[in-house]
Amino acid sequence: MPPHKKSKLWIWVLLTFLLIILTAIPFFKDGKKVGSDLKFAMPVEISPLKEEQPFYRDEIIDPEATYKMAHVASITELADGTLAATWYAGSKELASDVSIYFSTKKKEDLSWSQPKAIMTRAQATQELGHYVKGLGNALLFAREDGILHLIYITVAFGKWSGSQLNLTSSSDGGDTWKKSKRLFLSPFLNLSELVKNAPVPLVGGGWVVPIYQEFLAKFPELLWLLPNKDDSLNARKSRIAGGCSFFQPTLTALTENEAVSFCRDYRSENKIWGTKTQDGGKRWIAPQPTLLPNYDSGVASVRLSSGALLLAFNDGGTARNQLRLALSTDQGCTWKRIATIAQEPQGDFCYPYFFRSQDGLLHLLYSWQRHHIHHVVFNEAWLEAQNFQIPFLTSQ
Repeated sequence: MPPHKKSKLWIWVLLTFLLIILTAIPFFKDGKKVGSDLKFAMPVEISPLKEEQPFYRDEIIDPEATYKMAHVASITELADGTLAATWYAGSKELASDVSIYFSTKKKEDLSWSQPKAIMTRAQATQELGHYVKGLGNALLFAREDGILHLIYITVAFGKWSGSQLNLTSSSDGGDTWKKSKRLFLSPFLNLSELVKNAPVPLVGGGWVVPIYQEFLAKFPELLWLLPNKDDSLNARKSRIAGGCSFFQPTLTALTENEAVSFCRDYRSENKIWGTKTQDGGKRWIAPQPTLLPNYDSGVASVRLSSGALLLAFNDGGTARNQLRLALSTDQGCTWKRIATIAQEPQGDFCYPYFFRSQDGLLHLLYSWQRHHIHHVVFNEAWLEAQNFQIPFLTSQ
């Protein structure tokens, strides 16, 4: 190799090393203290009625949509019980025509409202004050008073490793939105922060959101959104244990101090890995693999009224053609498959998202063939009625 090329190579290696160190600073600076005085806010549990009949419904949120691709949905609930959902859609991932869509469904409505674009590439470019190549994952969540918050991904260059997180909010049910603000989470270029799964509210206000990085390696993180006196949110992040091979974490609180997280495997094992905290997210145990196979896709988890955990995952090692539910009664150590949500030989059913509404119903959104967003809603009586005959699985 010519000397000038060797020199350029060493400069690139040095810059990459410095970037890794600078990006890791928040882990060492904030990781030990960010969760020390914070507790998870546990939801008010609604015990299922013994005489309650099993209920299950599968519907399409965007049945008349004409876009070629729809992906990565999230759902929340307003103060009056209205459901609200978001996802991104366009011709393909990171295309210039990708927008973030929004739809609502009131309790008395039979179908979801006509989806509307609440963020476009051009709009994001204008609000953030810098060039935006494309939009990505969007996470929607609500305060008790119904104020909506939206975290969404923008990419200025490259692909997902060049992503950034941005925050906006709405106080009128999603009709209008405040000017977006970029979340500064790392000291160098602020790159490669992504979001997928549901947040957990905190005692006293704020949220902790599972996020992840994809620059050079993949690893899971937590985004702490803490309220300021002016009603804005202060953003910090910390690290979830997991090395550099796990990403797209879930976060499910078990008590005010305990929570579990399940991660997608970046390596060839195609397994789901689990870890746990007992001090409000300050420290995490080393991740352990489950025997649940999961082909190259995100997972979602939710806590049932009994304390059991419900997991949605792609059950297989070669494709995303079967989306199933598994149940654990021991905080994720062992699992039992209990139901199939979608299955076709040539299917693509992926990126599940769980949410439990005030009435105790469980809501599951997922990408259907990458063309539409499906909304599945069921009660715990329906779960108890399932008897899926697949052997019980235990951790290694």
